[in-house]
Amino acid sequence: MSEINVTPLVDVMLVLLIIFMITAPMMKRGVVMELPRAKATVMRLKSIPVVISVTKRGYYFNGKKVSLKGLKLLARRVLSSKPDASFVIEAQRDVPFESVVRVLAELRNMGISRVGIATRPERKGR
Repeated sequence: MSEINVTPLVDVMLVLLIIFMITAPMMKRGVVMELPRAKATVMRLKSIPVVISVTKRGYYFNGKKVSLKGLKLLARRVLSSKPDASFVIEAQRDVPFESVVRVLAELRNMGISRVGIATRPERKGR
């Protein structure tokens, strides 16, 4: 009588499940940053926006480090495939305002009108 022993298969599957549960939170795309607090309305978007992050170390386009020129090229590429794309600029609290304005100006010069600025909600009582 021959039978298939499923115990090793179950053991392997449980180990893989645990590995994926531990590593999944680490796979988050993007740049970790401290956003400024502001009272603002939530943008209603039809699709997932392109996230442009501005830090003291430079610019990031959907989590990948780029120069300002590279940012413009990638934005043009997105616009050619998706003309109604939305962009969100997120900047660290202590980044000079000039860096954020540069990105915003470049996007506006390219004719992009769907641009938002990411903030954290204000704390209650303020």
